[in-house]
Amino acid sequence: MIYRGRFAPSPTGPLHAGSLLTALASYLDARANNGSWLLRIEDLDPPRTQPGAETSILKTLEAYGLEWDETVLRQSERLEIYREFCEQLLREKHAYHCQCSRSQLKARGAVKNYDGYCIQNPPNSGSPTAIRLRGGLSTPFDDRVQGVQQAEAVSDFTVFRRDGLFAYQLAVVVDDHLQNINQIVRGKDLLSETAKQGLLMQRLSFSQVTFYAHLPLILAEDGQKLSKQTLAQPVATTPDSIRTTLFKTLRLLGQEPPNHLIYNDLTDIHTWGIEHWNINKVPSDLSI
Repeated sequence: MIYRGRFAPSPTGPLHAGSLLTALASYLDARANNGSWLLRIEDLDPPRTQPGAETSILKTLEAYGLEWDETVLRQSERLEIYREFCEQLLREKHAYHCQCSRSQLKARGAVKNYDGYCIQNPPNSGSPTAIRLRGGLSTPFDDRVQGVQQAEAVSDFTVFRRDGLFAYQLAVVVDDHLQNINQIVRGKDLLSETAKQGLLMQRLSFSQVTFYAHLPLILAEDGQKLSKQTLAQPVATTPDSIRTTLFKTLRLLGQEPPNHLIYNDLTDIHTWGIEHWNINKVPSDLSI
């Protein structure tokens, strides 16, 4: 099997330390396995997209020497593809229209586990509806960092929103399938979403084998994941800062770069990282 991995940032702000950790780990894992490393911009949610963020992310990756293969894929340009797969799910009775608002779900205690109201009471035609996938039992898998993840019951979940936007779950599964991605290295915050994505793969008859590695998160002072909402600072892009940041990120990933490497050029740091990459050394959590 030829390794095909990807890095898939959302353009909600500049690249910060947490997203750089994911980018570097996924890049090194791909290159150490003589694989391809693709770049996907997950810009499905226009209200969250920050003007100029995509350009900033691309320039930062280039400054850090993280060169991707193939053409950059943008989810905002693939809406008709997602629509076709939604229609397939509806035709095959794996999904159904749902008119429930969040306030209605909350009143019925069905926010976390949907109660099937719209299966028994189909919405009126012509009204805005979401599309929900019917739940089921997920497939267990052995995460390369977090260990064995047991099968779990997945409640019905949204693949198309009432506001007309496609859900992340649908887009990521479709894109990974169509891009032949078989190695997913990403943040631990998405570990809980993997069961839903696995179930969706089953319902769409996507048969490719996918291996997962969910990385530890760098947290803000309040214990939350670094993000635009936690005012995460963008990584610096001066030559000295790039070397220092790469060196520190390698250490956060459990790798053991020699002290002198921090003074070497970018090519030397990358070469060392690829030659010595060992995902078995990546910690499941960070103690910082």
